Amino acid sequence: MGARRTGHTWAPGIGWVKKQETESAKYDGFGDGWAMLLSFIRWFPDFLQDLFLSGEADYELTLIQRVIMRVNARYQYVDITGSRSLTKTYSSMNEAMDEMILWPGIKFAYYGPSYKQMAKIASQTYRQIQKDYPGIAKHFIVDSDSADKFQISTPFGSRLAITAFRGDNVHAVIAEEYAQEKDPPFDAEEYRRVVLPSVRLAYKTKGKKDMTYVPYKQHTITSAGRRQNHSYETRERHYTMMQRGESAFVMDVPFDVILLLQMRPWQWAEGLKAELTPEEWMREMESYYTGTDENPIVSDATLSESRCLMMMEEHHCCFDKDNKLNPEDVIYVVGYDVSYASGARNAKCAAAVIKCTKQTVWMKKDKYLKQAVWINDWEPKDPMVQAKKLKQVWARYYYDGSQAYIAIDAWQYGTAVLQALMTDLGDGLPPLCCYEHSMFADCELDGALPVIYPIRAGGVGTTDPDSDMVRYMETQFAYHNIELLTSNHAAGMEQYKRYHRIKDDHNDYAIYLPYKKTVELVGQIQNLKKQTTDRGVFEKRISNKIQRDSWSALKYACRFAQILERKYLMKAKRKSDWDNALKNKHTTNNPQTGSARNGRLITGRSGGRRFS
Repeated sequence: MGARRTGHTWAPGIGWVKKQETESAKYDGFGDGWAMLLSFIRWFPDFLQDLFLSGEADYELTLIQRVIMRVNARYQYVDITGSRSLTKTYSSMNEAMDEMILWPGIKFAYYGPSYKQMAKIASQTYRQIQKDYPGIAKHFIVDSDSADKFQISTPFGSRLAITAFRGDNVHAVIAEEYAQEKDPPFDAEEYRRVVLPSVRLAYKTKGKKDMTYVPYKQHTITSAGRRQNHSYETRERHYTMMQRGESAFVMDVPFDVILLLQMRPWQWAEGLKAELTPEEWMREMESYYTGTDENPIVSDATLSESRCLMMMEEHHCCFDKDNKLNPEDVIYVVGYDVSYASGARNAKCAAAVIKCTKQTVWMKKDKYLKQAVWINDWEPKDPMVQAKKLKQVWARYYYDGSQAYIAIDAWQYGTAVLQALMTDLGDGLPPLCCYEHSMFADCELDGALPVIYPIRAGGVGTTDPDSDMVRYMETQFAYHNIELLTSNHAAGMEQYKRYHRIKDDHNDYAIYLPYKKTVELVGQIQNLKKQTTDRGVFEKRISNKIQRDSWSALKYACRFAQILERKYLMKAKRKSDWDNALKNKHTTNNPQTGSARNGRLITGRSGGRRFS
């Protein structure tokens, strides 16, 4: 680099640059002090709020709110992913109203999942700003405030409206709840096709383009979603632009910021953590995008299609009066993931019950239809308690004349649970033993049922390689041989109660629980991605804070279903319609010859081409 030069500074990629001498600004040269003040608050809009703060205000701007307002004023592309109670809408609408005053004639589009939802949010936010900053609100006229429409404007031509129609013209757009996926979902297609093309107005002063205004603003505010969601794609694209120094700003704000700024108390966060699932907590509070957009084990589209099972089953279907299946037509497998009594944080014991039935489609006759009819988890206990609880679950799906099995993790602590299952638990049920007496045969009791399959997962050389199980689950989901409970909890519960003729609501939570646990299972699957090594394909968690207990239980159950498929389905010859016709065809006693319809002699060949 050379010796340091006095009065110069080093600029990467340029070289030595002479330092510029600083001097005090001479405001007298600007002539109009109001113009200087206007340019300042355009860049620092939160200071304008400070000037008009009411003594009766419910809120006073905190640091994070000021940051949101400033980046909205200065950047073309802004993506704010924030925790609940961050007041993302409040801060963004505050800044938009400032722009509408400071830049006369500015037009904002406010877009979200539904007009009804957005109208309510916008109206409530405006009323709050009106109370906190009445001096600013006096500049605005409420043109429309109904159930599905909201619009405010200024006498100088500025406007903010909920709009989404082709041909509109605006300077900027604010997209609310950009990652929302249900109740209702954010319509990304309409947003890209209709709303974004309307952001095409450049601000002009005296007929010329004003170069001090940041044009074509596209701002989004939301809680975190999944990495397969369109919001994550937008965020990643703008994050790359921000790294390049372009006019973009991306910020993820977790709940810790809200607590440190004393916007909400600690008890508020603790209460939500007790109610939300780990995946929901990661998205809603930690602003963490879950799942993977690279090499997912099961894609989002496939997962959505697999959630077509309407009715859960808490016992063997043959116990139901209206059941149409025979005991020999159905197999139940209880997959169980064992957890330690002093295991990792949030680790639980999980059970997943799959119902295996034969399929009528010819191409799928060698694979069972595997329906996850019941899922639950509980806190880890000692081996004997786990064994009793697991056996109670298995007993509900055991029926005379049918098959019901347990697939359990048999490593380390799971061995103790397995051995406890083989003892007399005093429950009035026969003792259990390993399938085909593969393990602990010397410990079997008289009359034991061989229904336990010990899962020995691991690398090459184990009976159940992880690579094989991951590939099997991937293909079974892809070919729709695995079905999960529906995401429409209300419809599923209604169908269950109607089928079982339940008229009261006393047992609603027990009915709802498997549907709720299926949601957690889906979150665990979305948190997994494939990792390919020289030893095969393995699963890897994106976030170690999200457990995979239910996923492991489902995987173990499907592993044993795969073994049953090999034993009962794949070894059976699948005959086509030609078999019966050929069987009845007249043949001669010579196994190498036959007679064709036209009387020609057909001679069988053995071997390939012969040369003399």
